[in-house]
Amino acid sequence: MAMGAFAIFVMLGCLWIHQAQVLPGVSSTETGLKSTIIDMKWNAEGTEALALVSSDSNFELMLRSANGDWSSIDCQCNPLSIGGSTNSWVVGGENGWFGHMSPESQNLMPRSLEWPGVAPDIISLDGDISSGWMIVEGGNGIRSVQTWNSLQVSNSSTSPLESVILTEIEAISSGALIIGYDLSAGNPADGPTAEVLIAATSTLESPQLDLLHLGAGSILHTIIPIYNGPWASTFVAIVAGGDSVYGVQMDHSVHRIPGASGSETIAMDDNGALWMSEGSNVETFGMGDSESQNVVLPENVDIDTSFSAGENIVMLSSDGSVRITIDPSAQHSVLQSLQLLGDLILILILIAFAGFGGFSLLNKHEVI
Repeated sequence: MAMGAFAIFVMLGCLWIHQAQVLPGVSSTETGLKSTIIDMKWNAEGTEALALVSSDSNFELMLRSANGDWSSIDCQCNPLSIGGSTNSWVVGGENGWFGHMSPESQNLMPRSLEWPGVAPDIISLDGDISSGWMIVEGGNGIRSVQTWNSLQVSNSSTSPLESVILTEIEAISSGALIIGYDLSAGNPADGPTAEVLIAATSTLESPQLDLLHLGAGSILHTIIPIYNGPWASTFVAIVAGGDSVYGVQMDHSVHRIPGASGSETIAMDDNGALWMSEGSNVETFGMGDSESQNVVLPENVDIDTSFSAGENIVMLSSDGSVRITIDPSAQHSVLQSLQLLGDLILILILIAFAGFGGFSLLNKHEVI
């Protein structure tokens, strides 16, 4: 009888502990999209967004309204990249096509940049209507970095290493950071490998590129610029990849963040917590944590991309059809309360069993 009661108590305790691990403040909705989302930019409130989606063999621009409806944007171009901030979005495309829009107007306006030569394809860009950074690819397949200031475009600068392919650029407070992969690393049959991180600073004629980090492992996939929050006193950006997470300081020194695990996608909330996912596995990591904390979503979704949207974190499924919205404020309050309650119940279970077992033992020997 005592063992049966103990088993019941343990089962109840396990149920409470499991419930404490299930992430609160989470909702799951259908997006209405049938295409993979390549990139997405949100407004400050997290209600409207511009998305670059994969449509057949091409990319397409989609606009999300405040009520959650999606509409296609016909830009009379072949878009390749989107960038910008919460109040200014920019778009780059084939043959140097450049456009910009604000979340309020929701009207994409083309802008004819004055290229120093033949207009290349804009592979990645970040900035606003007045100035910014971009990775471009010419007809010879070589990728380089250029800046724009009003309509003027700088001369290009190539990677410090010829074997490096540049993939993404993000503006930071001290210039820009670039990630890519190294063709000379690993087995080409295994796909892109090696962690490549480059810093870009603006000069009068062309950007200056400096190699900051080159390491073995899965490629880096995300650059998160930091302007405020708990990380701002230490880093100007956080860079994440499949095997690790790095912090970049103002002097461009790169430091691995211990305890933060690798991921396929990452986003940062307003509290400075990192949300990392790999498949259906989701972990969170805050400044000062010794290791990432695994959290359980109410339903199993294979996550492909993550974004900060207003005060929430938005995670999208690999086919773009399912949106998981996480309210970090609910996570910090409710989850902690459930964990403490689960720990308290487990302790009470152990005390109750010890007391019951001791009483039975003393009663059996007629001590009481």
